[in-house]
Amino acid sequence: MNVVAVIPARYASTRFEGKAIVDIAGKPMIQHVYERSICAEKLSQVIVATDDRRIYHVVEGFGGRVVMTPEAETGSDRIAMVAEGMNCEVVVNIQGDEPLIEPEMINQLIQPFFDDASVEVSTLKQKIDNEADYLDPNVVKVVTDLNGYALYFSRAPIPGSLESRRKDHSLNFRHLGLYAYKRQRLLDFVKWDRTPYEMAEGLEQLRFLENGVRIQVVETGYPAIGVDTQNDLERVQKILEKGALAS
Repeated sequence: MNVVAVIPARYASTRFEGKAIVDIAGKPMIQHVYERSICAEKLSQVIVATDDRRIYHVVEGFGGRVVMTPEAETGSDRIAMVAEGMNCEVVVNIQGDEPLIEPEMINQLIQPFFDDASVEVSTLKQKIDNEADYLDPNVVKVVTDLNGYALYFSRAPIPGSLESRRKDHSLNFRHLGLYAYKRQRLLDFVKWDRTPYEMAEGLEQLRFLENGVRIQVVETGYPAIGVDTQNDLERVQKILEKGALAS
């Protein structure tokens, strides 16, 4: 199966401008993401997609594959621009601000397409084990059916009543923002109008559900640490430095 990962990267991030090429332990962040992604054996190739020449030249400089795209409203739109000109079966959306991404997470994300030809979209979830994350609107929650397909995504503390979920976190899962799509389904997705629940929650994956497309959700035990702020950057820097010292 030809599986292509695309890492959308832009310079003008609202909360952290230029974060894609900020230095972390001697390498630009996008290089960490790229080098970890290519270690996922289920991927056929990895491509960085950007509309910024600074990012383009950085990726080119470390030997990564990179393409220029026009400006895009979302990362999904940018990835679709790349996928439209490619002959592949599955497209993987890897966030460009997760320099600690585990290659095995990517393999877990892709595996459903090998197991079941009917799967069109997949994503990841992870157990929530504390009340703070359960109540945090920045932590997106997901609930699934008995076959592991998404029922709903929300910023609200779901499922169940607030009191019951405070005592028992066994059904509480956060959504991790990695996606894999059948190529044609991604191309369809970016042409559809935004949907009511998508706009209410500010979560574009609900567009799939509202259009009747099922999303397979795979549980992972690997943590995901995105870099959205300077504090996030310092946290990742310390983790990588400890890893380098340990080695």
